[in-house]
Amino acid sequence: MKYGQIEGVNKKISKLVMGVDNQNDLNEASKLWDHWIDVGGNIFDTAYTYGGGNHEKVFGEWLKQNNIREQIVILGKGAHTPNCNPEAITSQLNESLERMNTDYVDIYIMHRDNDEYNVDEFVDVLNQEKDKGRIKIFGGSNWTLDRFKKANEWAKNNNKNEMSILNNNLALAKMINPLWSGCLSSNEDDILSYLDHTKKSHMSWSSQARGYFLDDEITKKIEEKITLDESSWRAPGEHSSGPLSCYESEDNRERKKRAMELAEKKGCSAHNIAASWTISQSFPSFALIGPRTINELDTTLPCLDIELNQEEINWLNLI
Repeated sequence: MKYGQIEGVNKKISKLVMGVDNQNDLNEASKLWDHWIDVGGNIFDTAYTYGGGNHEKVFGEWLKQNNIREQIVILGKGAHTPNCNPEAITSQLNESLERMNTDYVDIYIMHRDNDEYNVDEFVDVLNQEKDKGRIKIFGGSNWTLDRFKKANEWAKNNNKNEMSILNNNLALAKMINPLWSGCLSSNEDDILSYLDHTKKSHMSWSSQARGYFLDDEITKKIEEKITLDESSWRAPGEHSSGPLSCYESEDNRERKKRAMELAEKKGCSAHNIAASWTISQSFPSFALIGPRTINELDTTLPCLDIELNQEEINWLNLI
C-alpha cells in the first residue's frame, strides 16, 4: 500500500480509499473490508445518503465487531442536494455518527454545494463541528474552484479553519457529461494548477472512470448494468451515467489508447495506469474506489506498483 498525510489527521492515509456505497450484507462486506485491512488499506468513504442509511449501518456493525476505530480513517459525507444547507450538516452528522457507532469522523465532506448560501455560513458550521471534536478536517465535494477559493479566503480572513480537501472527480478520462447530477471534474487546467500551487489535498470519486479503461466489451456491459445496480441508493431525482455516456469522446479515446500503450510497456493494464495517474499527481491525491468483491479489489492494487513521472502524467492527459 502507498500512503499519504493530510495535516489535521494524525494517521497515515492509504492512497486508495475504500467506498462503502455498495455493501448491504454484513457477512459479504466483512470479507471485503477484512481483506482491505490485510492489504494495508485504512480509509473508508461513507455518506449519509448511501443506501438510505443502510450502508453506514452495515459499516458501523463491522467497525463495532472489529474494534479498530482508532486504526482507521473515516471520510464521511453529508448535506447532499436537496438538503444542502448549514442545518443539514449538523443534523445528518448526528445520524451518521450514531449509525457508524463512532463519535467522530476524521474527514467530513459536504456532498454538494449550494450557492443560495454564502460560503461563510457553511464554513462557520464546519468549524463548529470541528471545535466539538466531531470532525478533524473538512472539505467540499463537487464544489467549483471559485467557491472553494472563496470559502478558504473567508476562513483565512476570519481566523477559521479552511477547507482541506476538494472531492471532485479526477480521472484520466475527462468527464464529458456529469456522472450524477451536479457533479464536477477537477481534470481542468485551472484546478490542477491551483492544486499544484497550493498543495491542497484532492480525493477523487470514480477515480477509475467507472471502468472506462477496461476492455471495450466490458465497458459496454458496465454501461448497460449500472443504472439498475445503483437505483437503491441514488438520491431522489438523481440520475447516473455509465462510463460511456459520461466519458466517451475523441480525446478520451486517445487517452485510453495512450494508457494501453504505456500499460504494455510497464506490464500492467490500462485500468491500472489510469488509477496510478490519479494518485501520482504533484499534489496530495487520493483515489476513491468501489470494488464489490475481493477480486475487483485485487485487480486494482497493481496500480500501486506503477511509477509515473511528470512527463508520462502529462502525456497521458494530452498535455
